[in-house]
Amino acid sequence: MEIRGLSKNTILVDNTIAKKNGSIPKQEPKDSIVISNEGRDLAKADLTPARLDEIRNKIKSNFYNSPEVWNKVADKILNEISK
Repeated sequence: MEIRGLSKNTILVDNTIAKKNGSIPKQEPKDSIVISNEGRDLAKADLTPARLDEIRNKIKSNFYNSPEVWNKVADKILNEISK
């Protein structure tokens, strides 16, 4: 491999010795994602176009930005945490 730096000198690197000695770092595993069975089941839920329209309309009307909805969500979270 040839590396050209800011100077006029050329640096040559020979990785064959490093490979034989095992000094070249091994590649780390790539990122991955694991989806639970519950998540897979939820993904299979049948959302009809009518149900999707209802959800979109609620979002547009700020239905979910109300204290009543926040309280219901908070109660469900607390119930899950206390199990």
